[in-house]
Amino acid sequence: MSEQVYLSVVIPAYNEGGRKGEELRKNIEEIGKYAKNKNWSYEVVVVSDGSKDNTVEFSKSLAPLVDNLEIIDRKENRGKWYSVREGFLKAKGKYRLLTDADGATAISNLDGFIASMEKGEDIIIGSRDLSDSKIKKHQPRWKELMGDAGNYLIQFMLGLRGIEDTQCGFKVLSEKATLNIVPLLQVDRWGGDFEMLMLARKMKYEIVQVPVVWEDAGLSLVGASGLGGYSSTLRELFQVKWRMMTGKYNIKK
Repeated sequence: MSEQVYLSVVIPAYNEGGRKGEELRKNIEEIGKYAKNKNWSYEVVVVSDGSKDNTVEFSKSLAPLVDNLEIIDRKENRGKWYSVREGFLKAKGKYRLLTDADGATAISNLDGFIASMEKGEDIIIGSRDLSDSKIKKHQPRWKELMGDAGNYLIQFMLGLRGIEDTQCGFKVLSEKATLNIVPLLQVDRWGGDFEMLMLARKMKYEIVQVPVVWEDAGLSLVGASGLGGYSSTLRELFQVKWRMMTGKYNIKK
């Protein structure tokens, strides 16, 4: 039996060719260098969410940059968190990292996670709102204000008080947490972060928060078409709250 992969890096991708391709290429190249420097066994899983451009072909061309690149080519667009679920359950790693295609949170931030991973923590999340976090390039002010308001609402509605940044796209789950939590997720698009964290709290997992260095790449799809992404996320928040209140999640504590 082959040795288990230590780290799986899961990257949901939608239309990442064209002008955004350089960001994806740089991100995957840095992941390969980082894992090699740590002497880890690893894999990168890119999930194309029904991309309409050359994302799949472009991603395949990046295979020489890493030891093991897996491409999931789903023809239908289902949403970011549908893709995250697909990638996490396809992955084989002892630890599974969610990161965004644009590399807004560089792989080097994983340095701050290693101590918790070595202790066997199950859920470790990056936060842009801790005192030691650093924002190298901010989002437009209106996006930051929307994000802050939304997070206060998320904390209040889902029992996530103390988690000031639920939406940072840099999260590590152990294999155990993945298999216990990810199959229960029902949000397909943007709200999977807070759905996952809510379920983790309900299942009595400790959630470790780690400061990160973050840089807005200006390529986020949330809010790219005005307020549509934010209204969709708000709708998902109320759906998650309703499912929680009505016992729709089959939670095994």
